[in-house]
Amino acid sequence: MDEFDRSLPYDSGQMEKGLHLMESIIGGRWNPMILFILEQGTRSYAQIKNGIPYISDTELKRKLSALHDSGLIRKSSLAKDRRSSEYLLTAYGERIVHTLHHIMDISCQNCAPL
Repeated sequence: MDEFDRSLPYDSGQMEKGLHLMESIIGGRWNPMILFILEQGTRSYAQIKNGIPYISDTELKRKLSALHDSGLIRKSSLAKDRRSSEYLLTAYGERIVHTLHHIMDISCQNCAPL
C-alpha cells in the first residue's frame, strides 16, 4: 500500500484517496471496535459478535467482509470444520490499530469529563 509522502508537493488526488480510506476505516460505525477485538488475537465470528453489543449478524458480516477487502483482517477456515472461520489482523491492520490508539488517546485528552 502506498504511503502518503509528506516531502512531495501537495497532491490532491493522493490526499483524497488517503482521506477516503481513512474515513471508511475510522468512520465505519463498528470498524474500530472490531479491530480492537482482533488486536487481542485470533477470534471466531461468535467471539467478535459477543464483544459488540447490539450489532446484527447482517451488519457484522458486512463489516468483516469490508475489513477483509481492505486488507486489514484475514479470514481463515478451521481445519476441523470448514464452515467455521477465524479472523485476525494483518500487518496492515496492526499498523492501523496502532494509529487508532493514538487517535483515541488524543481524543480522550481533549474530552470534557462526563
